[in-house]
Amino acid sequence: MQIRYIAAFLAAVLAPAVAGAAPNVPPAAIVKLTNAVIHAAGTDDASGLAGIFTSDAVVVDENAPFVWRGAGAGVAWWGVVDAVTKKAKLTHLKVVNARVSEFVSTATDAYLIEPMTITGTIADKPFAESGTTTYTFHNAGGKWLISTMVWTTKP
Repeated sequence: MQIRYIAAFLAAVLAPAVAGAAPNVPPAAIVKLTNAVIHAAGTDDASGLAGIFTSDAVVVDENAPFVWRGAGAGVAWWGVVDAVTKKAKLTHLKVVNARVSEFVSTATDAYLIEPMTITGTIADKPFAESGTTTYTFHNAGGKWLISTMVWTTKP
């Protein structure tokens, strides 16, 4: 009898951990959007950010002005990131270890968490910053677009 209680307890405790270990897989259209952001960072080319945000999109980052809004939010955000990296003499910017840690969706909206590490060099010295990009997406007329994108380095 005691073994059944222990088994039931372990099942209750471990079930959330097992369920969280394998996130839902986002559809290819959403993966393409997150890859476009990573590609823009790795190539310093904001052109891939055009046309992938909703008209009411919000982008939040640690650089002033901290928030960008509208369909051009991604391009405007990258303009600031580009200026900050040049001023800091940050080169060889690259995203590594990007992975989906959570993905949930409905037919029209989705939520994705993507931990990653950004690496590069500052004044010829290696640098790495771990953080998380959290996205929401909206599907309008069969096309997924980014509705929010938030970068944070804090847990």
